[in-house]
Amino acid sequence: MENKYKWNLNDIYSSNDEFGDDVKKIYELLKTVENYKGKLAKSSQNIYECYRNYESIIEKFDKVYAYGMLKYHQNMANTANIELFKKVENISTDISTKTVFITLEITDIPEEKLLEYINTNDKLKRYERVLKEIIEDKKHVLSNKEEDIIANLSDLFSAPENTYDIFTNTEFKYPNIIDENGKKVELTDGTYSKYMGSLKKEVRISAFNSMYSLYKKHINTITELYLARVKTDTTISKLRRYKSSLEKAVKNDDASIKVYNSLIEVVNENLNINHKYIELKKKMLGLDEMHIYDVYVNAFKNNNEEVNYEEAKNIVLKGLAPLGESYINMLKYAFDNRWIDVYEEKNKRSGAYSCGVYGVHPYILTNYTGTTRDVSTIAHELGHSMHSYYANNTQNAIDANYTIMVAEVASTVNEILLSQYLINNEKDLKKKAALINERIDDIRATLIRQSMFAEFEKIVHEKIENKEILTSDTLCDIYYNLNKKYFGTGIILDENIKYEWARIPHFYSCFYVYKYATGISAAIAIAKKILSKEDGILDKYINMLKQGGAKKSIDLLKMVDVDLESKKPYEDAFEFYKNSIEELENIIEKIKQ
Repeated sequence: MENKYKWNLNDIYSSNDEFGDDVKKIYELLKTVENYKGKLAKSSQNIYECYRNYESIIEKFDKVYAYGMLKYHQNMANTANIELFKKVENISTDISTKTVFITLEITDIPEEKLLEYINTNDKLKRYERVLKEIIEDKKHVLSNKEEDIIANLSDLFSAPENTYDIFTNTEFKYPNIIDENGKKVELTDGTYSKYMGSLKKEVRISAFNSMYSLYKKHINTITELYLARVKTDTTISKLRRYKSSLEKAVKNDDASIKVYNSLIEVVNENLNINHKYIELKKKMLGLDEMHIYDVYVNAFKNNNEEVNYEEAKNIVLKGLAPLGESYINMLKYAFDNRWIDVYEEKNKRSGAYSCGVYGVHPYILTNYTGTTRDVSTIAHELGHSMHSYYANNTQNAIDANYTIMVAEVASTVNEILLSQYLINNEKDLKKKAALINERIDDIRATLIRQSMFAEFEKIVHEKIENKEILTSDTLCDIYYNLNKKYFGTGIILDENIKYEWARIPHFYSCFYVYKYATGISAAIAIAKKILSKEDGILDKYINMLKQGGAKKSIDLLKMVDVDLESKKPYEDAFEFYKNSIEELENIIEKIKQ
């Protein structure tokens, strides 16, 4: 891979010495912060000075962590990179351990006194959001000794996720399969979706069975890793006096159980629309019987048509033009200045993500293979990056961090805008049908599939909280039955699909996936406003992105008139899904004529 397609990590640190200097400064600042131990309740000035130093720690650690993680993810088998990332994790633990007293001492300050401090010391307004959160969270904060124990155990809590990550990214030995051209190729996590979209049934069957036979082989190990993660989550939730692990999760997201339940309820009420789409796909593919491995095929898509990366950049810039000139200019800057690590390489982390780095700029990891899906992924991750860019340049290092509840909104708005651009500008009916089909599949995969994942998590966590014994067979049965409900009777569920849950890394970030579904629901609402050029919507939207985490997530979305606690966003998203299916049906009729 040419350097221009690799991250330029010199923007963070030009050498390991610079990295070491910031690590040294972090520990010096930690000593300064520790000087305020036992003194925070004495004056508002002490609170301000302590937080000002803590903010400096966060600024530096954001760079330290990103540098260690990004180098590690470029080559996860490199010993030096592994050691660097472990060092970064240890620094994280030290910061947690040495600063845990801040929240504890502020929690002990009577609410009236703390509010008086905030109202009479203008400097403290900078930290008003975090201080008021502490007031709200008082009942979930433990004693000093208990909090210290939990902080010291943080490395152990992340062990299941880290083990799963290393195991599936570096130790899995993927088999070879025969591709559409009769060529023997190695199946990888990054190319799996490409082969699942193949128009040749034999390729889909081979990829599907090869992938999940591998997970079947290791299902007991993965089960133990996942259950250890869930038990850690449920135990911490109980210790912190939450009614459930779900309550803890949505509270941390600035959401509510009402948001979670409204989503699942509306999805279950509208599964008939998904069942209708599965029946339509069966007809489009001309199949007598449809299998679960046929779901990802786009009947109208030319899978041999590849989009080179340079072309993909231009498509993204044109597709996102409705977001305004300033937004587009920053995207051009990102492309030209190596914010993105583009192509798949041996031992590179699979998948895609965006990592915001306070005081520098965001970085994006992709494993670009030239599919139209990869083009959409670039737009998606740039949505995250621009959110981070706006927030980091507007808010302090503490308030810049937004929750995942709003993070998936910016990324999905970009996907919808790109999709609409491509559909509007396509004259060939078959290609237009392919694009609409792809948009429908995106909604199915994000709104419906992620809700199925969310329902799976809810069931598993509730069973653990009820002291039920779970095995690999139990988890596979739960997942298989959810597939039956979500896909309906018009599809054959091959047995190997029951192992799919073991392939979902997001399950190690408990109750993460529902935010994809709420995100696409909010994003559909926002994108429709942008495309219809609703008066003032761009200013409202960019202003929302600039807030970072300075407001509660639900309140941030209300800035663009989206209320996730109501059923409306989800019902409207299903209406959009239904209309897209009908649009596809109409184009198919025109093609037949």
